[in-house]
Amino acid sequence: METNTNLSLLDKFQDWISRSTSLKLVIIGFIILILLIPQALTTDLIIERQIRLEEAENEVTGKWSRSQTVIGPYLALPYHYYREVQSNGENKIIKELKTAYFLPDLLDITGDLHAESLHRGIFDVVVYQSDIQLKADFGSIALEKLDITAEQVLWDQASFLISVSDLRGIGENPELTLNNTPLISEPFTDSQTYLKGLQFPVSFDSASKDFTFSGKIKLKGSKDFHIVPLGKTTELKLTGNWPNPSFQGEFLPEERSMDDEGFQSNWKILHFNRPFGQEFNGTLPNFHDSAFGLSLKMPVDQYQQSIRTSKYSILIIVLSFLALFLMEIFTKSRVHPLQYILIGFALVLYYTLLIALSEQLGFSLAYLMASLATVGLLALYAKSLFSQLKITGIFTGILSLFYIFIFVIIKQQDYALLIGSIGLFVALAATMFISRKIDWYKS
Repeated sequence: METNTNLSLLDKFQDWISRSTSLKLVIIGFIILILLIPQALTTDLIIERQIRLEEAENEVTGKWSRSQTVIGPYLALPYHYYREVQSNGENKIIKELKTAYFLPDLLDITGDLHAESLHRGIFDVVVYQSDIQLKADFGSIALEKLDITAEQVLWDQASFLISVSDLRGIGENPELTLNNTPLISEPFTDSQTYLKGLQFPVSFDSASKDFTFSGKIKLKGSKDFHIVPLGKTTELKLTGNWPNPSFQGEFLPEERSMDDEGFQSNWKILHFNRPFGQEFNGTLPNFHDSAFGLSLKMPVDQYQQSIRTSKYSILIIVLSFLALFLMEIFTKSRVHPLQYILIGFALVLYYTLLIALSEQLGFSLAYLMASLATVGLLALYAKSLFSQLKITGIFTGILSLFYIFIFVIIKQQDYALLIGSIGLFVALAATMFISRKIDWYKS
């Protein structure tokens, strides 16, 4: 008799475990926590692929030429500096060699960038070749502003300098002139400012007043192209065949136009807009802080968008499980925790499928195909869980709506918070409305 009673209590306990809604919710919550582990591994995989892309970019740009920043031209004048020192009770005059630097009054640069995509395995890297036309008008050299006299200057050792970030990008001998007189170029490196580039030795007398430095340079680079506004007035005109450049730096173009054929952009910078003057003695400021220009990037960064998509994975899992749980309650079907786990793994595997496809097809098409594959798989599986085809259709429609919702958020970056908040509010309201008649105390 006692044995039968014990069996009866055991049967009731097992029946309560199998039918308890509250316990089922606890189990579902635990499954969601467990699924965070493979989801974290999937996110790590996406980051790893992104790092691999960066390695491929560094490998390609290291052989081609890296991003370029052009600084110049500016004039370097060596001069003798005399100072008095006391040694052994006697005053002595020490002569030192210093350099004064002078920037142009007008700097006019016109550049045409021909961009192309190089392939490294499955990765694409943007590089460019550019034709740079430049003209720099210098006025009279204001030696007095630096307390230098004409007699101190070594006029036969003057030179014009143009700094470029990567000397490997210089494809041909530059064709530059001073007042229409051709100049010879040679490389230089400044150990104090860490600038490197081309110098053009010149020799002129102290009576030289206005002069014009002009010509063209062919320059290769990758992704970014910037200049520094050295002129009292700096004008930059850039054109190219890349349809979607990103304008960057301290100044944005006054005029710009972009279409499928390429872009056109114009800048005009005054010396009031920059934090340095026109003359320097001995050292130069950090010009790079005032650089501006553009970046030629791939139109779609599938890794960045995949990472943003994966951040919503927990939301997809929770909403999908919630929809499945409510259908289980109303249809009085019984979905085993193992079946929840299988559905959860399918939702997690979606992101691995997404990144694999996006590397080959681009993000948008990959998102469509991965979503169709996942929703289709879960629809077929749901057909075995629910006897009614209508319920399977509703579950499939809800899943589809979730993925459409996430895609809209990813694409509408400026309104992602607004759209996401409204969507979650609607989902919460729908859940509250649907579950309002469930008697949780009897569950």
